[in-house]
Formats: sequence, C-alpha cells, structure tokens
Amino acid sequence: MIEPEFLDKQLIALDYLSNTNEVEQVLYGGSAGSGKTRLGCTWQILRRLKYPGTRSLIGRSELATLKKTTLNTFFEVCEYLELKAGKHFTVNLQSNTITFFNKSEIYLADLFAYPSNPNFDNLGSLEITDYFIDEVSEVTEKAVSIVHSRCRYKLNEYDLKPKGLMTCNPSKGWIYNEFYLKATNEELPKHRAFVQALPTDNPHLHPSYLESLQRLPEYDRKRLFEGNWNFDDDSDKLFNTFNL
Repeated sequence: MIEPEFLDKQLIALDYLSNTNEVEQVLYGGSAGSGKTRLGCTWQILRRLKYPGTRSLIGRSELATLKKTTLNTFFEVCEYLELKAGKHFTVNLQSNTITFFNKSEIYLADLFAYPSNPNFDNLGSLEITDYFIDEVSEVTEKAVSIVHSRCRYKLNEYDLKPKGLMTCNPSKGWIYNEFYLKATNEELPKHRAFVQALPTDNPHLHPSYLESLQRLPEYDRKRLFEGNWNFDDDSDKLFNTFNL
C-alpha cells in the first residue's frame, strides 16, 4: 500500500481525529471540492487497517445515495492505495458491510429519520469503534448522537477514544447552530472541532471546475465556492416582501 497524500486542511482534521486529542467529533468542509468525502473514506480505511478486528460506520441520510456517491469514492481511494477487492477487502451489498483481510469491518448505514423508526432502534445493538457521516446536514442531530453513543467496540483493547468525522456544505439547522456558530463565537465545546475547507484549498482541482463554481447563481456561489454559512440574507431570497 502506498502512503496517502493529504491537503493541509485535511491534516488539521486528522490531527483532531488522532487518539492523543480530546476532540471526539470533527465537522470538516464548508464548500464543494474541498476533499470532504475523500478524507472520510481515507481515514476510515487507514483506521481499519491500523486496528485489526475493529468496526466502524459510514453513514448518510439515504443508503442508496451513499452507494452511488460515498462508496464510489471509497473504491477510488482503495484503488489509489493499491488495495484490491477480493484480496484486501470484500464488499457485501446485501448485508451492507465491507470486511478487510484483518477482520476489521465497516457498516454502511441509512441514517434517515423514518417515522416508523424515530429512535433509530436499528442502531441499538450496534457496537462500533468510530464513524464517518457524509453530508451530515441531511441527518438529524439525534441520529448523530445515537451513532456516537455506539462507539465502544475495542476502545479499551487499543486504548482508543470515540471518534467521529462529519462532512457537509454550508447549511442551516443544527449543524449551523452547534458547530459553525459556536466555533465562530469561540464557544465550541472541547469534544468538538470545526475545520473550514474551501475549493481553493485543494490544488488538485482543475481550473475549469473553480470557474464553474464561480459562475453559479449568487445563492449557490456563496455556499459552494465561498463557503459562506450566512448565505440566506435578503439579497438571496427568491421572493421579496413589498410594503403595499
């Protein structure tokens, strides 16, 4: 296996995710093209290889979307690291698991808040070592809390701490309130960290991709290129209110 290369912002996130750091949850991203999913997949692969027999979760709001997007990036990272399916890992899309040659496992999870399963009972008996949630803004705070509470598998054996990596683009909701806003106001609790990453932080992007982001409508350009979390001001609203 070759050594992976990381962007500077990715290295900051990985430092937070190290076992010597008291941070347990890291939110990474804030724009398109900042290497969010690639970071999550690479981190997960390296953890599973480093700690034999451990288990983790890679989740997204919908499992079908995860398989079409996040899982494709996972395979790309494996190819880059010269890890071969059938030799170094196997994928079972019926049980939604990835098993490595050292008996480490990754569980692919659907984290949508279905009305029939408001308490995420399907995660109740799950025991994991760590997790990666892609596009976490599409997932409820409760889902993340329950996933984090499942982090206990082989922590004592390897002297590990619960660790979770989450990625997303700027959005409103609980992620904005609990991570971005608190980080901006220097009120983020010690067990959490926020790493803002922009497309301009990624030197591997083709210039034409950056140009396409800059040509987006103002609302989307602010979010996806500038990484602006306060994107819904009056100038961005589709309908204006007039005083008649």
